[in-house]
Amino acid sequence: MNWLLWILAFVSLGVPVGSLMVDRALGIPARWQWKYWGIPSLIAFLIALVGGLTSGNGVTALILWGIVSGVLATAALDVVRLFGHHVLQAFPLDMPQMFGTIAYGLAPQLQRNLMAQIVKFLSELPENQRRMMMAERLRAIAGLREPLRLAVVGAMQRGLAQLSEDRRQAVMATQMDLLAELPAEQRRTLMAAMDAAMAGKAQPVYAQPRGLPKIPMHLARRFMAAALPQTWQEAGLSPAKPILAGYIWHFGVGVTFAITYNLLFGHGTWALAFGWGIFVWLAMMIAMPPMMPLIRFPWWFPIVPFVAHIAMAIPIGYIALNFLSPAAHAASLSGALGWLP
Repeated sequence: MNWLLWILAFVSLGVPVGSLMVDRALGIPARWQWKYWGIPSLIAFLIALVGGLTSGNGVTALILWGIVSGVLATAALDVVRLFGHHVLQAFPLDMPQMFGTIAYGLAPQLQRNLMAQIVKFLSELPENQRRMMMAERLRAIAGLREPLRLAVVGAMQRGLAQLSEDRRQAVMATQMDLLAELPAEQRRTLMAAMDAAMAGKAQPVYAQPRGLPKIPMHLARRFMAAALPQTWQEAGLSPAKPILAGYIWHFGVGVTFAITYNLLFGHGTWALAFGWGIFVWLAMMIAMPPMMPLIRFPWWFPIVPFVAHIAMAIPIGYIALNFLSPAAHAASLSGALGWLP
């Protein structure tokens, strides 16, 4: 067991999923992370891979078979996931498309266009429903910190500008009525943000606004279906580019999960493989709300991802059990420590 090679391989695997979670949850752009975290991790990964090849250490087999099982596992997951997305409408969007948008640095623009879609939806509601939803949103916006408040107000004003004249006037009339009813401090805060946005001082902000009323997932699907292609078009991108980038990232995440399983458990067992799938699913369920704070997920949302991650576990478990040699298993953590013979 070469612990140095094992540690280099293991610690290098956090970038694909870690950069995504940090980007969405903490507002630190993934592109920045790749520059300062990704490159050193890639070097560590290559050292482990090449070092294992030259020394005959089994860690190389764990990595290479992990790549194979990771690709197959992600494909198996996608059979379930895409059926769930397109047929059952079980996701707010095709998630790799969002990954690709993030990879091109367009998350703030997507967020701005999503806000514009919310404004469009509000303009289509009957007056009493629009008034109720806007009152809740205006109070929440007043409570945001700068520059998030200004970015949200600017995005909503941009959405207003895209409406027909009659709908824009209807929304603005409701807004002015509600502003008059707010406490003076909240009203001044919002009016100042509106004035600044009208003066062109509102710019997209990378961090997501937390504390706004959540959108039901079925509405988020509708809004995202319009906001994603609009974002790509405004950036001068054909849809193929962010979609390809997103799926490369998506498969990269799957590969790192498979390699991690091999490094930890070697040939493992079927129980460990399915347990690993459930662990990854549970981590996703915990991470989704802070990563997508504007969406209210239905109670049944975890079901399709659970089935997808069970499907993911099958190629990982099968390849580890049938293709990893005893020498490769001995290079895993469980093999080296004698946890699994």
